[in-house]
Amino acid sequence: MGRVPREGHLLTDEADRIFLETTIRFAPQKLAREDVQAALRLAGIEPGKPVVDLGCGYGRHLRELLQWGHRAIGVDRSALLVGEARREAPGATIILGDLRALPFHARSMAAAFCFYSSMFLGSEEDAALALAEAARVLRPGGSVVLTTDNPLRLAARPHARFEEDVRGLGHVVEESRYDAKRHVDTVHKSVRTPEGKRLQATFSIRYYGPDELSTLAAVAGLTFVRTDAPLTETTPQLIALLEKTEA
Repeated sequence: MGRVPREGHLLTDEADRIFLETTIRFAPQKLAREDVQAALRLAGIEPGKPVVDLGCGYGRHLRELLQWGHRAIGVDRSALLVGEARREAPGATIILGDLRALPFHARSMAAAFCFYSSMFLGSEEDAALALAEAARVLRPGGSVVLTTDNPLRLAARPHARFEEDVRGLGHVVEESRYDAKRHVDTVHKSVRTPEGKRLQATFSIRYYGPDELSTLAAVAGLTFVRTDAPLTETTPQLIALLEKTEA
């Protein structure tokens, strides 16, 4: 399907429903497994430590974190998705909450993971607040791993469109346009059900390259360490490691 899975904290109930129904059908669990493996390699976290999935969606990444023996905690602002996550990953602790005001004590987490731009669905102020909250709840030496689409790849192919009849769901259309000057991808998704009902949502994601992430991290009290691979126009994702280095 399209290039923007949605786990986050600033969208409507209808957008949550569209995300849930389409992602369950188009994103195989193997993809979540690969996401988690890449994040854990960067973070270097031992099993048994408390880790949090920021914008956990319906729990597909929490399920994989549990498989690796971690004390997995998920946060999402969507009651719909939190309910689904509790069924998908029953061994995880899953909390309804806002990434800009995390319901955790300071220095309580060994690592924080944010898959598919959950922090970046709102304004730049929202992103800064969410990253500062991640820094607050991390232990010294703890890691944040951010997984987003690669802005260089988006700039090279700024327009994408997907359309298909999906059994059990209906006619799905997704169209994305990336503004390389603003580093914003605007996405419109719609579903027309077999009964004729139409669901639709439009949302935007702000993308950050390594230099911008380094600046954003420093303001939040984190250090940008590296990406998992050099970025080119053909690199599928940007996966970045940030660390909390204060004593």
